[in-house]
Amino acid sequence: MNQERILAAVLLADVVGSTPLYERIGDDAALQQISDCLDAIRGIAVRHGGDFIHSKGDDVLSLFERPEAALRAVLQISSQLTKGSLTTRIGLHFGAVIRTRGEVFGDVVNVTARLSTTANPGEVLISQSFFEALSSEGRSALRLLDKMPFKGKEEPFDVYTLGSDDGGLTTQIASQGTIIDRRFAPARHINLVIRYGDQLRSCRNNEFVTIGRSPECNIVVPRPWVSRHHATFTISNGRAGLAERSSSGTFVSTGPDQEVFVRREAILLFGSGVISPGRRSSLSDAQILSYEIISG
Repeated sequence: MNQERILAAVLLADVVGSTPLYERIGDDAALQQISDCLDAIRGIAVRHGGDFIHSKGDDVLSLFERPEAALRAVLQISSQLTKGSLTTRIGLHFGAVIRTRGEVFGDVVNVTARLSTTANPGEVLISQSFFEALSSEGRSALRLLDKMPFKGKEEPFDVYTLGSDDGGLTTQIASQGTIIDRRFAPARHINLVIRYGDQLRSCRNNEFVTIGRSPECNIVVPRPWVSRHHATFTISNGRAGLAERSSSGTFVSTGPDQEVFVRREAILLFGSGVISPGRRSSLSDAQILSYEIISG
């Protein structure tokens, strides 16, 4: 079996928003829009010197000899696909990959996929090795997001994003010693009620309430440190939770001196409490959302 090991920048762009698009405009029209979107991503990658590897489902995988070329492609993809019903989650990584039979394999490809999966819609997540492979000019287009843990990796590693990305604060993941209760509660019928100012929302089993700066969210928090799609309240199998997906994180409090910081992780919620997106709840400009879990 002929194979070669090469150093390359790996770009994985995953199109998101296809499911509601199929529901809204029908199969034929949605398929055409999604196909056009995938073709546009492939075209951009090729124009910037990328080698298209494959497209599985709604994603596009490409290799680049030079990280700067991959970054230019991502900048164009991000600027071109920011409007409409479809957007992308993008991962960028750099390292040794194995090419054989028209495909690529190796840990670098797997990590790129994890970066893409972890990214929010419209976001680009970039590895430390990709950052280090760039010129100083290329590095200036990025900003450090945080250290992030990834399944299968012993240590968290630095992750970057585009300098113009969502504008959240750069904050460390939960401090050492913080304990978040993730015990499974018995399944039961509950209602989760969320209040923010004069906005009131509730959800029951298998429902959700989104919060963020975007007007598309169920609860809109119009502050610059709040991500467009900041977090989601959920109820599944009788358990209430918060899925945090922001750049700036969220402070969750269930009582005096019981405030914890979460970022890009899901936690269970119990009883009642408050959350403050991107700011400690004690700060004067904090935007406080209260929640209450009601049984029955």
